[in-house]
Amino acid sequence: MKRRVHIGALVLLGCVAAGGAIAAASAHATGGAKPLAVTSSLDGKKVLPQHSRWRAYPNVGPAQVAEVDFLIDGKRRWVEHRSPYSYAGDDERGHLGYLFTSWLSPGRHRFTAVVVTSAGKEASDTVIARVLPAPAPPPALAGTWTRTMTEQDREKCDSTFGSDNCAPAGHWRMIIDKVGIWNEDPLHGGIVTAYSVSGNVLHGYAPIQMVPNKEDGSPGQIRAHGYTLDAGGGIDCSEAGPFTNYRWSTSGNELTLKALDRNCGQQRAIWEGTWTRLG
Repeated sequence: MKRRVHIGALVLLGCVAAGGAIAAASAHATGGAKPLAVTSSLDGKKVLPQHSRWRAYPNVGPAQVAEVDFLIDGKRRWVEHRSPYSYAGDDERGHLGYLFTSWLSPGRHRFTAVVVTSAGKEASDTVIARVLPAPAPPPALAGTWTRTMTEQDREKCDSTFGSDNCAPAGHWRMIIDKVGIWNEDPLHGGIVTAYSVSGNVLHGYAPIQMVPNKEDGSPGQIRAHGYTLDAGGGIDCSEAGPFTNYRWSTSGNELTLKALDRNCGQQRAIWEGTWTRLG
């Protein structure tokens, strides 16, 4: 069926089309006016695994990005100033960090990535996802342990991860619980590392990052178990670990850890050996 079109409507449509073309040409001439936006690798997820990578993807180039903030339940937990924008950092060498969830309470949490441009504009992306309860360690492995790290242990450190990056010899304490493995050094500092257990193999992962770096770039810290621990930017080898596996066994009040690979000498220098249970 043919439709009758009033000549005035044609004129009006022509004007609208012309106006749209002019607007499009103007936008093109000024470099475009697309709204600032950011997406996240968590988009679409309803349940988070115990460890994953959380990355943010602004729709503008790195030259325009001042920082990307990573918030959990509205609290800033990490800040990135350089691409790629990854929670827990990338050590400027491509060692992308991980989001470990063992320190979060089970249930739903809000995960928000915020991009801030050098012009002061902001855009955010929020995902609401459920965190599963962290598994408890085997009773024989759980608890507080201590041992003396020797100068010979320090020889396991790998200069690849920094010639001055090796833990001090002396009296160490290790606490193994649902959150992670808390390594506490002779200077009352240390880090907390994620892990899992499969039978008699303990899988040592990377340090758990819970707070941002400090303004001067040094690791952010928390107070736990009577020690001040690096839980924001703290590393043993790098933010990515690398993951190292250990065979574990107990006899009486002693725990023995034996490395099955040589992926992170800095961690092995601390962990590998015989520990004595405290308490």
